[in-house]
Amino acid sequence: MITTQELLFEWDVWKAQARASGVAEDLAELGRKIMRDAYMQRWPEEVLGDCGWNDDGFGMLALARGKPAEARRDWERLYARYHRRPVCSIDPTTQQRARALVKASAPNLARGGRERGDARP
Repeated sequence: MITTQELLFEWDVWKAQARASGVAEDLAELGRKIMRDAYMQRWPEEVLGDCGWNDDGFGMLALARGKPAEARRDWERLYARYHRRPVCSIDPTTQQRARALVKASAPNLARGGRERGDARP
C-alpha cells in the first residue's frame, strides 16, 4: 500500500521543510509554485537553478529564511516572466467569431465528405 508520504512531490517536500524552518505560509506556497511550474512547464535551463532544481531547493530555502522580501521579489519576477498560463480575457467579438467558425465547420466534419458521393471504406 502506498503511504501519503510516498505521494509527495519535491515541491511539496520543499514547502514542508520551509514551513518547518519558519518560512511564512504564503512565501512557502510561492516557492512551491515556482518549483512545480518550472518543472511542469519546462522553464529554460538557465532559470532552473533559481527554482531549486540544481540543489534540491537548499538555495531557495536559505534565501526564504534569510531574506524573505528578496525571495518574494525574485520569485514573483520569475513567475511573471516564465509562467505560461497568463490570465487572458477574450473580448466578446473574438469569442463570437470562434464559436461561429466551430459551428460552420462542425456539419462538414460530421458528414465526412459523403455528400460528394464518397463511399465509406
